[in-house]
Amino acid sequence: MSITLTSYSDNHRIEILDLWSRALPLDAINEGTFESRVLLDDNFDPETFFLAYENNSLAGFLIGTHAKRNPLGDADPDGTRCWITALAVDPASDLASVGGALLKEAESKFTAIGKKGCYVSTYPPGYFTPGIDQRNYQPLLNLFLSHGYVKQKEAISMDASIVLFTVSDAVKKKEKELKDEGIDIRPYRRDDLLTFLSFLEQTMPTDWVRVERQNLRKIADGGFSEDQITVVLHHNEIIGYCQFEGSHFGPFGVSEKYQGQGIGTVLLARTIERMKRIGLHNAWVMWTDDVAAKVYGKFGFKETRRFAILKKELLSLNH
Repeated sequence: MSITLTSYSDNHRIEILDLWSRALPLDAINEGTFESRVLLDDNFDPETFFLAYENNSLAGFLIGTHAKRNPLGDADPDGTRCWITALAVDPASDLASVGGALLKEAESKFTAIGKKGCYVSTYPPGYFTPGIDQRNYQPLLNLFLSHGYVKQKEAISMDASIVLFTVSDAVKKKEKELKDEGIDIRPYRRDDLLTFLSFLEQTMPTDWVRVERQNLRKIADGGFSEDQITVVLHHNEIIGYCQFEGSHFGPFGVSEKYQGQGIGTVLLARTIERMKRIGLHNAWVMWTDDVAAKVYGKFGFKETRRFAILKKELLSLNH
């Protein structure tokens, strides 16, 4: 059966969302999310959003992206990276043939515009999952591996019930010890703004800075609360922070030279406490690693999904 490939246009969106829900049921999205996370992304490029048709029926799609308009800082230092944020094939179609055709088309396009490394699916401004779910989408993972993609590392999603959460005596003791050393953990205040931005720009990934700038603007507009950000200070210098958006916990980071002192444990506990006080019953983390997972585990977080983060080196047209 022949496969016809075309690029995205807006009259395809309903059939794309329908296919998405059938092919990637754990990650199905609605039209609003599709618009905000894909079409309204600053770097959206319809020429790297590919659709595959069989007998005039949508059999699959691949969303590819790159820094078309806005540079991505340390996520794309040389401007030579590209990303696949979603690949879905109709369960009634052949995954190898449809998915393979989509991958080849995307790689050809990316190579033609000078991209050298293709990542799945860690595009900072608009990823849906950190990678491919190893347990629930094993055939999809095998497709990527069969086309030369290599697992770089794993990412873990974790969830916790916080209904019965209380800050333990051990955490309170550690908090007092830190305070005696001049390390204070408290809610963000609006007059922390410039110090906070300086800390973020010097120590955190570019995308974390972008996310936090958005939330700080929301505070100014009344759409976000200072209590949703917790900061760590050492003699008035911010050295760490975490935040929550609804039940989503994170980002969460401490300056490297201050790690290993129990600061993260207190920071995490006080943030969860604040989440519970506003009436949240659950907390979740989309992306962490096995090291941080041990800290989260102390607070009732359990692994729910494990993802493979993939990369492929693309061959140049002259190769």
